[in-house]
Amino acid sequence: MEDVAPSTTRRGLLAGGGIAAVSSLAGCFDRLWSQAETPGPDQISMSIKAVPADDDPIAATIASRLRENYSDAGIDASHEPVAKAELYRDVLLEGEYDVFVARHPGYDDPDDLYGLLHSRFVGEQGWQNPFRFTELAADNHLETQREATEDDRPAELVELLDHLLQSVPFTAVAHPYRITGTRESFEVPSPPRDALGYVELCAHEANGPRDGPLEVGVFGEGLTERLNPLAVDRNRIEGLLDLLYDPLARRIDGSYVPWLAESAEWDEGGGLRARITLREGLEWHDGEPIDADDVAFTLDLIEDTSLGEVEGGIPAPRFRGQQTLVESTDVVDSRTIELYFVNTTRAVAARALTIPLFPEHIWAERSELLTDRQTVAVTHDNENPVGSGLFAFVDASTDEEVVLEPFDAHVLRGTSDRPSVLEGFSRFEGIRFQVAPNSGAMRDLLIDGDIDVTASEIPPGSVEEIRDASDVSTTMETTDAFYMVGFNSQHAELGNPNFRRVCARLIDRQHIVSEIFEGFATQAKGTPSLVGIHDDAWEYDDDKFADPEPDILSFPGTDGSVDTSQSQPLFQDIGYNYDGGQLLK
Repeated sequence: MEDVAPSTTRRGLLAGGGIAAVSSLAGCFDRLWSQAETPGPDQISMSIKAVPADDDPIAATIASRLRENYSDAGIDASHEPVAKAELYRDVLLEGEYDVFVARHPGYDDPDDLYGLLHSRFVGEQGWQNPFRFTELAADNHLETQREATEDDRPAELVELLDHLLQSVPFTAVAHPYRITGTRESFEVPSPPRDALGYVELCAHEANGPRDGPLEVGVFGEGLTERLNPLAVDRNRIEGLLDLLYDPLARRIDGSYVPWLAESAEWDEGGGLRARITLREGLEWHDGEPIDADDVAFTLDLIEDTSLGEVEGGIPAPRFRGQQTLVESTDVVDSRTIELYFVNTTRAVAARALTIPLFPEHIWAERSELLTDRQTVAVTHDNENPVGSGLFAFVDASTDEEVVLEPFDAHVLRGTSDRPSVLEGFSRFEGIRFQVAPNSGAMRDLLIDGDIDVTASEIPPGSVEEIRDASDVSTTMETTDAFYMVGFNSQHAELGNPNFRRVCARLIDRQHIVSEIFEGFATQAKGTPSLVGIHDDAWEYDDDKFADPEPDILSFPGTDGSVDTSQSQPLFQDIGYNYDGGQLLK
């Protein structure tokens, strides 16, 4: 198989993975408040958290370079490698960090920014506003893009992204290519990362049929654990839980395709609503029927995992952005439910149909309280997950393998009336994820012929080793994932958007792409990409973004190293001082 270059199609760019200047007066006010609380010439200090190099060498290296650059700029900076579970807890649960570096999976739609940044989520957990970012102007932009008509939304999104470029609650560094290793005889339409990617692998006529499961290589620790799709630190095998839990609809090639739903009838008279009819004969993996009550329950659970036991509720740390699009539900009968939406458009509201469904007969009892703000639903390991996906869970051997078998009772396996992506599906007797301790061991499994394809990405440094081996190759595509630097707005100095803007410049994105990614990434440099939306994935072609101003993007140095003669004036211009090279509060 020849190596596949990054796709330039819309599907390749989006699959898998969407102008109000900040008031300088507000920044000055933050600065004066900080001075009033912390008098005296104290050096500004910040810690930078990221997972260790064994878990993600890219994130760890970016964090290390950032520490060096912050230190050169006069900040007392430290780099704290923390285990992935601890990073999730500190950043996504407790908010105990100053700066973090992590890989974000990317957006399906720009409305994902609503859940990521709106102040209504500032007290919640997960990827719901982990930056503790509260800004009225940003809230207004986030709400307006939801409410705008289809014709007006592109212009509203332009204003939103331009505003976020100024307020910079986080900044993107680069969009990595997804690199997958594969056997030469195996056809990989695109690197697998979600249920649809595995469906394409299992349906491709060149890959079978054959006896036995699809053999997939992954690497890392704890990959057979945490099978709870609501948990912040849920299982890290990309696509695994997506294979087990199905939604009402899936987004395929930019369109929402009915999945567990048979149809969706939309009505915009007197407020937007959708009448959802479920396919006949739907079952959970344990044989229990799926009905409209399960749909209503899923939305209620995500809104409040205590199911009304706690005043104000305990929202789930995942899927909240989509769930908040639904204002109320009305179960009509066992196969029919009506969803009533907030003030939004059909194109945005349809995102709520992509939430995976949860069986009420299993999850209702998980509303039990563990602490004042924690329920079993978000802490349970879910060792034997029961979903409704095309594959069902069989076994997870500790640090060795995860085995899925075909769910023969799935309605889409036994009907000719099914999405076209399922034509030819499936040519394998299940899927087996083989767990390797590190990327080198996963590479060896591939070269030795023990696996068909890798799901964990090949690090840039291993690409040539695979290409030089016999009977194996690599395939890659651009993705909507991105590496981000996140700022805690509750930090005394990082609460100042002027300060965040300077900190966001202290990373040489071009150098990172060429030296750390070895060219297997796209530098974040346009307005959409700096906010996490791959530039080429921007679908509103008629709306043009101005190039970011130099004071937003340009790195004050060369070849990855800060030049203090360039960096110090940046902080001095926003009211900070230096003493012996130390940046003072």
